[in-house]
Amino acid sequence: EQYFKALPIFDELNTLYRGTAKAEEVYYYLAYTHYGLSENIVAGYHFRNFSLTFPNSKYAEEMAYQNAYCYYLESPSYTLDASHTLQAINELQYFVDKYPSSDKISESNKLIDELRQKLEKKAYHIAKLYYDTEDYKSAIVSLKNLLVDYPDTDFSEEIHFLILDANYLLAS
Repeated sequence: EQYFKALPIFDELNTLYRGTAKAEEVYYYLAYTHYGLSENIVAGYHFRNFSLTFPNSKYAEEMAYQNAYCYYLESPSYTLDASHTLQAINELQYFVDKYPSSDKISESNKLIDELRQKLEKKAYHIAKLYYDTEDYKSAIVSLKNLLVDYPDTDFSEEIHFLILDANYLLAS
């Protein structure tokens, strides 16, 4: 677990063993070294590159999952930019589609649900901000879109009330 010391060694070995039988194993450890250093974007790149370079490897499924999981780890709070969250959902869905018989399917679906809840919460707070700033037309549209995009939302009751109240306030 001395990843900082291992990284330059695996980088060098990766160059030396490229195209040989040992390349797969070296690249496997290189990707996990970046993961161990919490370099999730770089590790995700190497995990994805591994699964594309060695599609018949015994590690291909594991590496595809780790790629998606790295994006999950990079997903920030709902108040920040959602691009990593959307990328994580896409990568996890790609994993589920590519490996439907994997033992990581239930965990992947759980992570997707958690990421979708972040997006739902973000959309709710944006719509609520329109309401709070008295931009009722935008609030109504945003709240209705929220119900369309997330029909099983936990905020359903409050959203319906806010739509009704925004319509009333707009009319008055």
